[in-house]
Amino acid sequence: MKIFKNILRWWLSLASIFGFLGGWIMLAHAPKPVSASQNTSNNSAITLPALEPLPPLGSVNDSNAGTQFFAPQDQQRSQMPIFVTGGS
Repeated sequence: MKIFKNILRWWLSLASIFGFLGGWIMLAHAPKPVSASQNTSNNSAITLPALEPLPPLGSVNDSNAGTQFFAPQDQQRSQMPIFVTGGS
């Protein structure tokens, strides 16, 4: 069992080291990101759509005529069994 633990420790150590080095190499060969100043100059022609503002909450109009608002009712709690353990 001790041999298996040592082999597993070495295997995990080597896999971690090679994984770290592989990620480092891939990151080093990745293309460089575009700077913010170059990105904004290219996207200046793109305009985002805008939504019209919402009406205030207090206003009531014909579109809200079919909307029903329900107030919570006071209901008695259903009778659930109480489970008691036989502890101290």
